[in-house]
Amino acid sequence: MTRRSAVLVALFISLPAAAGAQTVYWTDRPIAMPKGKQEVNIDLSVGLNKGALGEDFGLAAGLAGDRYSGLHFRAGVWTNLEMGLALQFAYSMHKGDNYSLRGPIPADETRIGRFATVSGVSPGIRPPRLNAGPEGDGTRRIAGYPYHFGMDEQSHLNPLTIYARYAIVPQFGLELALIIPIEELQGGNRPAFRLGMPFRWILSPGLLSIHVQPDLLVGFAKSGNEFWEPKGTVLVSYYVDAGITFALLGAFLDVTLGYGGDAFPYKRGYFPLSIQVGYTILPRWDIYVGVSLDNLLPESGGAADSRRLTLGNSVRF
Repeated sequence: MTRRSAVLVALFISLPAAAGAQTVYWTDRPIAMPKGKQEVNIDLSVGLNKGALGEDFGLAAGLAGDRYSGLHFRAGVWTNLEMGLALQFAYSMHKGDNYSLRGPIPADETRIGRFATVSGVSPGIRPPRLNAGPEGDGTRRIAGYPYHFGMDEQSHLNPLTIYARYAIVPQFGLELALIIPIEELQGGNRPAFRLGMPFRWILSPGLLSIHVQPDLLVGFAKSGNEFWEPKGTVLVSYYVDAGITFALLGAFLDVTLGYGGDAFPYKRGYFPLSIQVGYTILPRWDIYVGVSLDNLLPESGGAADSRRLTLGNSVRF
């Protein structure tokens, strides 16, 4: 082996150790970004709902504990104070009103169709609702925030979120966010305020931590009588997630379970679950993949009927 080769091999071997010495492991991340530090996250996801595999996708995520997915920028602007903004852009290949009930399908009198008799119409039989989502009525959630896709063939969702987070103590903080739908103000797509209380406890530095965050969401919209329009001008929702994070030499695993629902007007609650694995490949660069089930106890169907795959990475500077 030449001297140059020996130097290159020694440098290659020493880089992971040097990087590991400077790395802030996933389990040890603070409630708020340190003053003068910034971070950019990019999440890509695809919906894998039963009967609609891959039909919605984009710059978004569905992880149970991720409130600011998609394109997310945050910065420590003051001691213990973080401010940030996030933008999602989800694209749907189906109409947002595919979850609505429709009349029976007429059939030729000489044939017996799946949803009709030889008489042409079956009054008691209706075709299935398509892609009704985990709540049965087309509603999806971004960590508690309800939304519907639009009614055209190629509908979008791109809410903008602006927030501030303050760490009162290293383990606990307060968070205030404004969610602004910048496209279709339809269905649940309404401006909303979010008040959250993030909590993180490091049980073993570099190895184990737990996190919890309860949220209260208050949204506003113009009500209407159409099925896609809100039936009240105010929507009060709640959401809480709790998870445990393991880390080992840069690799990490996070399991998070959430629970949420609408308090006013009342709506049955839901239980999302996500499993996220990743690796801090450089001290300032994380990559990860996550699988989510939108509702473990759906009103109809099974828990695996509504699921999502997320790929993401974050860079600090």
